Amino acid sequence: MKKEFFKQIIFERRCRWLRLLLLLAFYFVLIVWLDGNGRNSMRPAIDLYIFFMPIVLLYASVIAYWLIPSFLLKRKYFSFFLLYCCGTSISLLLIFLDATYLYNPLHGIPAPHYSMVEIYRHIFSLASFLDMHIFTMLFIFLKLFKYWYLEHQQKLQVEKEKLNAELQLLKAQLHPHFLFNTLNNLYSLVYEKSDKAPKMLMRLSGLLSYVLYECKANEVLLSKEISIIKDYVALEKERYGERLDISFNFSGDIEDKMIAPMLFQPFIENTFKHGTSEQLGKAWMSIDLSVKGNQLYFKIINSCDNNPVAVPEKPGVGIENVKKRLGLLYPGNFKLQNGVEDDVYIVSLSLELKASEIKESSESNIPVLKIV
Repeated sequence: MKKEFFKQIIFERRCRWLRLLLLLAFYFVLIVWLDGNGRNSMRPAIDLYIFFMPIVLLYASVIAYWLIPSFLLKRKYFSFFLLYCCGTSISLLLIFLDATYLYNPLHGIPAPHYSMVEIYRHIFSLASFLDMHIFTMLFIFLKLFKYWYLEHQQKLQVEKEKLNAELQLLKAQLHPHFLFNTLNNLYSLVYEKSDKAPKMLMRLSGLLSYVLYECKANEVLLSKEISIIKDYVALEKERYGERLDISFNFSGDIEDKMIAPMLFQPFIENTFKHGTSEQLGKAWMSIDLSVKGNQLYFKIINSCDNNPVAVPEKPGVGIENVKKRLGLLYPGNFKLQNGVEDDVYIVSLSLELKASEIKESSESNIPVLKIV
């Protein structure tokens, strides 16, 4: 609560007058303490503040609101330096005239007769320069700090919007890719007039509901993602029959973990497309997923013929998308390896998961197609 309060005072536009009053009050206390230290009265220090503060405030405002935005931040350094020197000289001259003809006479100090050299020394004295710049530096520091913070927040917002747009684009590319493969599987069953087509259509209905509705979220339950993997593999298994052996191994605490939707799907599709479908004989596949704490380990291994056709030289759209999504969603928190080892193709992924605050039901509330 306190953090938000101070944040509002420093950065919000509606609090700009409050910021100025607080800064003026701080400078007043500083002037009184510095000048009134060792005196019996604070009146001279108060008079100093009243007489010279308007000049200092005008000087600080010109630098903060005109010179810095119009010249320094636009890298017009030479113009900034010249105007700064002119503004400083004029302000020091005004302070000298104020002290000589207003402040001193009010306090019964007769106006001295200075020579030109003495006037120059009084105007451009180090004490006058420092007194004027104590407030000015504080004023400019707050202004620049606010400018830097707002610019930094704006950049973060732009990067966040860019990240979201890129993720949505990757997701938009991934879903049609997945649906095309699934519909292609169903077409094969219908073309063959298989009695399993209605059951497979029900599975497809569930997959479509998941893709069209639940995948709109940034994260889904890991248990739901695993259920979708099983349904998709069951669809693919019908195409290959006894020619394909598939083993599943899901272990660990997966009930309350969240993950980006459709993260494993491209790896599984790639295994069927470039591994199983390219083999003439018996093929096999192994899918292992385990969770230890918040660390997830996923590995998929499939048999492949000892020829370059079985393994693609370049990964498809789905694989490229999942690599980009991993880099955007889990930067520095994942490790992905894939390649051929001893006539098998292996994909190994490890990443750190987040725990779900609310446990959801594994059953979707989205209606699915019913076959009568």
